Amino acid sequence: MIAPLVVLHAQAPAAPDRQAELGAMAIGALTTASPAIANRRLTEGYLTQPNLMGAITAWRGRVGALRATGTLNFEGYTLERGELNAGMYGEGYIDRRHPHTLVHETMLTAATPSTSWWQASLSGGKGFTPYGTDDPMMRMFVKYPVNHHHAQIIERVQVLGAVRIGTTRSLVIEHGRFNGDEPLGPFTGPRWSRFGDSHTTRLTVFPANHLEVQASHAFVESPGLVQGGAFDHVQSSASLRYGGDSPHMLFLEAARTDEALEGRAVFRFNSVLAEGRTGWRGWSLAARAERTERPEGSRLLDLFRTQTGHFDVQIVGVTRWHVGTVQLAAPAFARKATRLAPFLEMGVAHAKARTNPAVFVPRDFYGAATQWSFTVGARLHAGTMRTRMGRYGVLDPALGRLRSPTHSH
Repeated sequence: MIAPLVVLHAQAPAAPDRQAELGAMAIGALTTASPAIANRRLTEGYLTQPNLMGAITAWRGRVGALRATGTLNFEGYTLERGELNAGMYGEGYIDRRHPHTLVHETMLTAATPSTSWWQASLSGGKGFTPYGTDDPMMRMFVKYPVNHHHAQIIERVQVLGAVRIGTTRSLVIEHGRFNGDEPLGPFTGPRWSRFGDSHTTRLTVFPANHLEVQASHAFVESPGLVQGGAFDHVQSSASLRYGGDSPHMLFLEAARTDEALEGRAVFRFNSVLAEGRTGWRGWSLAARAERTERPEGSRLLDLFRTQTGHFDVQIVGVTRWHVGTVQLAAPAFARKATRLAPFLEMGVAHAKARTNPAVFVPRDFYGAATQWSFTVGARLHAGTMRTRMGRYGVLDPALGRLRSPTHSH
């Protein structure tokens, strides 16, 4: 399940019966954060979220359809140092969002016909596992929530099956097996010998028009070390989304990650998040509130980097982040299939140790317990944009009966 998506005026949404789709997106952004680290204000510019997305329905007949979906992400070239993002962590970056891998997804799906009260599909490749919610890249805000690694498990080589039961009111169950290891960098591949060591199951229910509820559970073997031997992750997610074609939406999400050793939970990290949006005459106003706990590791000489791999000797504390974000977006400037939408985004983050006394004290490390950030920029979309990211088979509007709202931003 992902956050609600609504119409961006003058954008070409993906059509369910289109045989081929191609689109590109990128965000030019200037961010100032105070204090970003060690009582210092930092101001940086980025080309963030540069993606080339495509899909093709290679075959469609009486017995079903065959569809390929792919996304190339170029953040390894434009975002090597990471993007200032208070509270964010993962893959060796901390307080910066890490670049995603060049091959963000490449999936091949076979599905039965969508005309009956049930439908089944089988998908394989690299992409988003059937766990939690979709990539925040496809939601309203430019800055990612802190819970990115609690609420999504992405960029894994996987095989997943899905079954839909029902039509207007329906439910979908998905199950997938994948490699547990996280990417070491934007240009590295998975450890193929670990394929299938992790698994996840997700149930999505559509009880009424524009209402979507999901619950999922995952076991991820040693994501911190490719060779294995680090803590396993046991993850749970639940979310509710309301909002269709109107400019108003609501999204609620809860997630939990247990870092476990030999089946026993050693560390637990909780997250709750709420997002809402309203729009008027092309303008949109969105707000997000989040409370997420993250592990604290020893910093390297670059204070925005940590050692990868989660050993007990590396976790020096747990920090609870309260983050509020507000975004105002102006009507898009449109020319044919190209759209440019200016925005202003403001965030305030407050961090404190979950338990005291603590080795890592946020106020001492950052220079203040509260951090402010302001981001101004513009979102560029060209061609056909994806309505949902990481939804394959029966959940793909091009293959199934389920229809997603038109893409937002």
